[in-house]
Amino acid sequence: MKYCITLLALCIAPMVCSQSYGEFKVHENGLIYSPAAVGKLQHIVDSLNLKFKVCDFSKRFQSVPQAQGYYVALNGPQCKEALADMKAGMAPETFRQKYPTETYAKLPLYEQRYTDYDKKTMITWQMLELEHNNQYGLELPLADYQTQFKEPLVQKWVYAYEVWDYDKSEHLTAIYFTSAPTTVTLPDTYSRAIQYALCMIDTTQSVILADRDQYERFERKHTKAFAKFWNYLEKKYPRAKSRPFNYELEFTLYRLNNDETPDTTAAYPYDSIAEVDFTQVDTIAVDTTAVDTTAAVIDSVAWPTESFKPSRLYRRLQQMTKAERQELRAENEANNRYNYAQDSIWESHLAERVQTLYATDKKFSSLLHNAYEDAKNRNNSNADLEQVVAYTLGGREALEMKRRRRVVGGCSMDQRPRIHAQEIAVLAAETTHWEIFLRSHLDIMNDRFDRVSDGSYAYAGRKTYIRELEVLDINLTDLILGITLRIDNASPNHYFSSISRMGRALAESQDRENLEKTILDTVTAPDLDVYNRQLFYYLYLNYVYNLPELAHREAAGTRLNSVLASLPFAAKGYVKKE
Repeated sequence: MKYCITLLALCIAPMVCSQSYGEFKVHENGLIYSPAAVGKLQHIVDSLNLKFKVCDFSKRFQSVPQAQGYYVALNGPQCKEALADMKAGMAPETFRQKYPTETYAKLPLYEQRYTDYDKKTMITWQMLELEHNNQYGLELPLADYQTQFKEPLVQKWVYAYEVWDYDKSEHLTAIYFTSAPTTVTLPDTYSRAIQYALCMIDTTQSVILADRDQYERFERKHTKAFAKFWNYLEKKYPRAKSRPFNYELEFTLYRLNNDETPDTTAAYPYDSIAEVDFTQVDTIAVDTTAVDTTAAVIDSVAWPTESFKPSRLYRRLQQMTKAERQELRAENEANNRYNYAQDSIWESHLAERVQTLYATDKKFSSLLHNAYEDAKNRNNSNADLEQVVAYTLGGREALEMKRRRRVVGGCSMDQRPRIHAQEIAVLAAETTHWEIFLRSHLDIMNDRFDRVSDGSYAYAGRKTYIRELEVLDINLTDLILGITLRIDNASPNHYFSSISRMGRALAESQDRENLEKTILDTVTAPDLDVYNRQLFYYLYLNYVYNLPELAHREAAGTRLNSVLASLPFAAKGYVKKE
């Protein structure tokens, strides 16, 4: 129960706090960055655009290795015999006749190599089946692959056989290569777009400097220097007395209501579930891109497995009438709104108060410097201290502190990672750190953050903020092309977009007509590799799905369907939803 209450608190609090003005504060220019910050960024973009005009355009980029092959998945006691037949070189057509496989498909495939969280180099082959929105894959440690299989792979099987520990069941996954994986050179138009993206996005920089596994949260008990400073600040600038808000009561009332009135009519608004394009933050990972035409993903949080045992509070609330429980919940929520309102008032005057104290109160200044130096030495801080540092010591100092703190979401509704990224982007814009600003803003657009789980019910509240880039005079078409195209041997810090999120962003663009044409031209480009054309097909579907007007969706979908016959892969295309 304590786990659930803590998770609920992490998930609810940021969402509640953002309700007053949406996800982020919007300035008088209608953007999440101030006019002054936008002006500074526009000046930088002008310089970068001039720099790009004199770049060397002779560089060409290669596609990821691609081939054709049969994919087979087999389960059960016949796997050992099937594996022996593969090792003997049985043809895939013969194999299919002999074994009733659960999955059998002939598709284009692409190869990638990456380093996993255990620092092990992996090799993977992925096959995208576009008619039914399926994705098949085979993954092996590179060392095992190099030991077991000899290249070239043409007319050979690559397989993975395993026995699951918990039920001793046998599983066989394999690919039969009808051609060897090869790369092709991307056409000039697309190489130039990638160069533009590289010009705009500095691959030598990362937004977050903290190690991936350093997730410890900064707490006041961790440092006496911070406790002394913050206690003194609140003594000099006291908050209004808060009213009691009971997270356990909120959670228990929610649980009780769901237990008593289950929703038997609920249905998922989609036919299939597929992940879209998981790419680790600031690294190249396996691009398991698959279409998400509904922008819906099931929450995969690992809840406790033991059966639910009603708490004492649960049983007491159960004895109340529905009206009594509603009254109790209303009072609890009113207290929460009051506390948030008072905190907002306190924070609205914080800059003025701390700047005055910093200039006039030597003890305040001394305690602040001690807390700042202590946080730097520990390589950790928190949002409260970073905010005060930004108001007093300077934005550059606060930006450095924020970049050394990685925020991990407790669940899909936990906005803290996005809030942290937006605060970084704001400070980077104000201090003209373009390389940090653009990466951080693209992370917000692509919703690229570490979370325990990610559910569809939080998706709608997270915007893409493409307008913020459009006002900066960036060549948005080339930028989007450059970060959406997948290339071989990209630098470790190359920025790759999320297909589903980028599709949604394009649907919010002011230049949809031009962007839509560019995407469709890429899907149909005869000189572009098949895998990138598949990705842009997915991008187009996600774009169409997110268009706000039905008439526009229908028209854009019709344009896609009209070119399906000319594509080098089978695809279902746009299907009207009744």
